[in-house]
Amino acid sequence: MSDDLRRSDPIILPAEVRERLLATILQRLPRKSFGYLVSRSEPRRVDDFILLEGNIRNTEEWKGRFEAYGQYFMEHDDAGFVSTPEETWRVQKEIWKRGMTEVGLFHSHLRHPANFSGIDYDMHISRYPHLWHMIISVRNRTMPQVRIFNISSDGVREEKIAEGGVTSSIADPAEHSIDAAIAKARSFFALDGQGLPCLHNAEAIVRAIELLRKLNDPNIIDELVTRGLLAGSEKRLQQHILPLMKPLEGGLFQMGTATDRRRHFVGETPCRTIALSPFSITSVTVTNALFGLLDRRRLRFLKEDLLKPAVNVSWYEATLFALWVGCRLPMESEWEFACGAGSDGEWACKEEADLRRIAWYADNSRGIIRQPGQLESNSYGLHDMHGNVWEWCKDTYDQASYVQGGTIDPVHLRIIPTDKVCRGGSVDSLAEMCRTRYRICEPPGFFASDLGFRLARSRPLH
Repeated sequence: MSDDLRRSDPIILPAEVRERLLATILQRLPRKSFGYLVSRSEPRRVDDFILLEGNIRNTEEWKGRFEAYGQYFMEHDDAGFVSTPEETWRVQKEIWKRGMTEVGLFHSHLRHPANFSGIDYDMHISRYPHLWHMIISVRNRTMPQVRIFNISSDGVREEKIAEGGVTSSIADPAEHSIDAAIAKARSFFALDGQGLPCLHNAEAIVRAIELLRKLNDPNIIDELVTRGLLAGSEKRLQQHILPLMKPLEGGLFQMGTATDRRRHFVGETPCRTIALSPFSITSVTVTNALFGLLDRRRLRFLKEDLLKPAVNVSWYEATLFALWVGCRLPMESEWEFACGAGSDGEWACKEEADLRRIAWYADNSRGIIRQPGQLESNSYGLHDMHGNVWEWCKDTYDQASYVQGGTIDPVHLRIIPTDKVCRGGSVDSLAEMCRTRYRICEPPGFFASDLGFRLARSRPLH
């Protein structure tokens, strides 16, 4: 595999094919979907798809093989797919009859993000080493996520996806005059009598803040943001957040995974020495009760749910709340440092067998999200960094960022609409997905029932 993650042309997935595939998968729920992606001529273009219907995953021959991968595969007999030789041959003849060639596989994830797991890798390498692999996550059925991976014995690389031959990209926001930007901010930043934003649109507010910051006028920022939209944030910080904060001194640590250990993990290499300034991070994820300070609808939840992590929160909403209480989301480097607590192992604990002591994940959770802080903390006094709910980070995701990024307080930021980093795993995650260095991403407007966040703040040097 080439180390240049940007070299390959994107895979062309026409919008019509994409929408038809997603509609088919959603119509078949809760059944898992698996099949071939086919092309008329171009190996990096998808012209159609063909479903495989028969799944012998639960036959005597295959059931034990899947369950050997852990508790998750024992509890979910819909996790995994194996077609019969007869159907594979039938589909192969259909592909030839259409005058097409198979270029990739696809399968759906019902509970996981569109990530590539160890069992996906093992099954793919053993049966389809010449094809790339598309994963469609429907854990939020209103916002299916599609990713394509190139698999080889050297590892896994995520591919870019284009529609109709033109790579999808997000342009810079339209140019605005200073007066227009300020006028928009004034309308977006208005507060009601309780000091809450009148506009219930976190995306519009966060975008307006970014637009003002581009103007680089400290007086305007102070008037409209610091003393305007975020008025009272210091009081909220002192009253509600600082008691939850754990101060960390930062320092040097090894971020990422060594290239010779990357296996099927994407975007974790190379390992590099990072220098972090002191910072503080909340010992638990933000709860519904805490998030309810800004979104009063959360306060209507049942008492037991008020104490659980605030989930179904977009990156925009998490970012706005963090600012509103005088904080920010953790930088990805801070999150990894805090999670690993100085350990060079896969988790904050020494062995996978110890993970049950500190994490709610697929092997012990029964799919139920718990109140934060019920299990042991890591050595930094932080709870649930592994498992329970995925957590948003501040950074924009780029699988090549470890190759090109800085090594002093690194943070990777691009235009807001690009994918943002999520870390930590959830109650449905395999142990490998809860690893300290495991990275996934979602669009900033995405939300899911197992996706929350915690807060961070920079600290002065002393």
